[in-house]
Amino acid sequence: MSTSVALIRGVGGPTALRMPELRSALEDAGLTGVRTLQVAGNVVLDPGGRSAAACAELVRRTVHRSFGHDLPVIVRSHEELVDAERRNPFAGTQEGRWVLTVFLEAPPRLQQTPDPPAGSPDQFAVDGSEVFVRYADGVGTSRLQAAWFEKRLGVVGTARNANTVAKLVELTA
Repeated sequence: MSTSVALIRGVGGPTALRMPELRSALEDAGLTGVRTLQVAGNVVLDPGGRSAAACAELVRRTVHRSFGHDLPVIVRSHEELVDAERRNPFAGTQEGRWVLTVFLEAPPRLQQTPDPPAGSPDQFAVDGSEVFVRYADGVGTSRLQAAWFEKRLGVVGTARNANTVAKLVELTA
C-alpha cells in the first residue's frame, strides 16, 4: 500500500478542525488508512490510486463540505517526504522546530530566488517544490513565513518543522 500525507494549510484558530471528525469525514469520502498527526492538518492516508492532485482536491472538498473552511491541501507520498528530508540543507544544524520545510503546491513560477529581507539572520533554500528554512532565533519573530514565500514565489505552500516531517516520514513508511 502506498501511503501519503495530506498537508492542510491554515488549520487552527477560527479554522480549527477536530481530528476525530476530520478522520471520519475523510473515511466517509472514500479514503482509507486515515490517521492524523497533531491538530495542525497532517493527515496520513492511502490515496487509493488517486493522483496527488486528485487526492488533494478530495481532501479540500471534504474539509469545505464538512467544516465550511476552504483550505489549500498539498499531498506528498512517503518517497517525496523522504526525498525532501534528505535534501534539506539545514537538517541537523538547528533545533528541529526551527528548521522548516515549506511544501509548495508546484515548483515556483519565478526563475530567480528572492532575496531575504535585509538584516534577516534566517536562511532559506528553494529546491524544486520545497523551500527549506533555518531560523536563527525562532519562527515567531521571523518575516520568513510561508506567506512571504507564497507572495514571492507565486505558489501556495504550507510549512512543517523538521520534527513533524520526521514523524510524517515514520508514519507513512
